[in-house]
Amino acid sequence: MVDQKRLTDIRNWAVDLDWGVRENAAGAIKEINDRQFAEYLPVWQEWVCDPNPNIRRAVEVGLLRIPAHHYADAFDLLALLLVDADPYVRKNCGPFALSAVAMRNPVDALARFARLIESEDANLRWNIAMCLGVFFGTRFPRQSINLLHQLSFDRRRFVWRAAVSSLVKLLRRYPQYREEVLAWQDLPDVLAVLKKYVQSEETEGVE
Repeated sequence: MVDQKRLTDIRNWAVDLDWGVRENAAGAIKEINDRQFAEYLPVWQEWVCDPNPNIRRAVEVGLLRIPAHHYADAFDLLALLLVDADPYVRKNCGPFALSAVAMRNPVDALARFARLIESEDANLRWNIAMCLGVFFGTRFPRQSINLLHQLSFDRRRFVWRAAVSSLVKLLRRYPQYREEVLAWQDLPDVLAVLKKYVQSEETEGVE
């Protein structure tokens, strides 16, 4: 049974000015999802479309430890947020929530990513690019590099720099792919940044 009082509390926490209180909202959603995800799914489907970005963000962070058997529904929730332009939602999506959910079914997630990046939406492409440089991407470097190659051709700096950031992380972790990637054709801007950061082990990231 859906606990309406609990939902009211979660919404109040999610919009609180204090970051720690907002984290309580995401934590409460995680606890619900551990045992009652199916019951609350209709609520989350509404909340990912809520006008307040803090509510949308609470739902996505609440998916970080989603049980594997709820993977498909969890991914569908995130798919609605991949195009979200709000910075607070976006920075918690690709690098965190999307990576965690994708790990529940990597084969299907990679297939979905390949289809999704056919979209021209910059936020969607940024989220997938960022996902491929963190936990999920480091577990599947070969497939991730292939997808990042495609994203690197996006001429919007917002997108291709996200792809480069993830490529730097992967090439530092898997140097066996460096020669191949640095030989890519028709990507002078991408390669210039890669050469600068991959060759400098003291540099931590790309702006």
